[in-house]
Amino acid sequence: MNETLARDRLIFPILASITFVSPMANHMFIPALSHVKQEFGVGDDLAFMTLSFAIISMAITSVLYGGLSDQWGRKRVLLGGLALYTIGAELVWFAPTIELVIAGRILQGAGAGCGIVLARAIARDVYGMGRISSVIANLTAAYVLGPLLSPTIGAYFIAWQGWRFLFIFITAVGLTLIAIVYFRLPETNPQSGRHVPFSSIVKGTLRNYGQLLRVPRFTAYALLPGFLSGVFFANAAASSVLAQETLNMPTEIFGLWFLLMPVAFMIGNLISGQIGNRMSIGFMTIAGSSLSLLVVVLQWFWHATMGLSILVMIIPGAIQGIAQGMCMPYAQTGALRVNPSLAGAAAGAVVFAQLFFAGMAELAVGLRLDGTLIPVTYVMFVFAIAGVLTAIFAEISLRRSVGRH
Repeated sequence: MNETLARDRLIFPILASITFVSPMANHMFIPALSHVKQEFGVGDDLAFMTLSFAIISMAITSVLYGGLSDQWGRKRVLLGGLALYTIGAELVWFAPTIELVIAGRILQGAGAGCGIVLARAIARDVYGMGRISSVIANLTAAYVLGPLLSPTIGAYFIAWQGWRFLFIFITAVGLTLIAIVYFRLPETNPQSGRHVPFSSIVKGTLRNYGQLLRVPRFTAYALLPGFLSGVFFANAAASSVLAQETLNMPTEIFGLWFLLMPVAFMIGNLISGQIGNRMSIGFMTIAGSSLSLLVVVLQWFWHATMGLSILVMIIPGAIQGIAQGMCMPYAQTGALRVNPSLAGAAAGAVVFAQLFFAGMAELAVGLRLDGTLIPVTYVMFVFAIAGVLTAIFAEISLRRSVGRH
């Protein structure tokens, strides 16, 4: 623990601010999809790529930021990530074509991957292992505020000044964070500064992941949060387009309805926190993923019998948020327990899965959306089934491992 830095009252607010770049890149843009379609005259497939490609880009780079910062220094890598994030936002701000919007979003996603990864790494440097659990818990609480507030803020910005104003705001935030990090955040990694080739860092990262992925139980626990995120984000992204285009709902009103889904996710996390160790990882992951599957089936039936409405999208989406919030902390714990010496790589794999499959689900929805919720429920059903099977497989694998010992 670095006593001098830990006493600096600005350190934690800086780290909390850094965590916001990811939800600002993802969730704030969700209400803009219909407006992007209208301005460029494109279909759902290209419009949804502006969302899904950013998340997939974020997933890929989030795997690398930790290893790069171990060798090259936290501050230098963080500034590089924030620069990519800001440049990507500026490119979208001025983009005259949908192709440049997608390119800017990919750059923005690549930069946003630095946020939660490096905030946690810097927290570990500053506060040490003795206080890291409470600090990360507080950082997670701050991170959750991003998905909670970003879509609603984004919706009101769009209604006020148009969708491009989002990226004026994001550019200003990015430049502000760069200035704060440059002038106020010291280098916290005492091992940094060594000249290690990028290829060696990538090889070391892949070696660690390969070691973890050879354990089937770890693979299952790492994939499970990704599948549940796929269910959640498929519904969340589709609801934006369907509410505004099919139901003709004003953007700012949709932003208020959307609040229910991240609030429900927070409730699910609180429930899992209250349950703690009283329930096993297997019980909670199977129960949470099964609830997710049941909600998809009921949502399909509701839509088939009653037709499309804001309630048929938001209420099941909120229950999905509860199921995700209940299940994911236990799946993450299961992944981290497989090999404690590679906890950092394990956490990175879980973050990668969450982001990657969320992006793939959004991409699939964009390719299948037809003005109804039916193709969306099909995409959600595939991810929900995969989640249940993965949770069951993880539990069977765990019991076999315990039986061998």
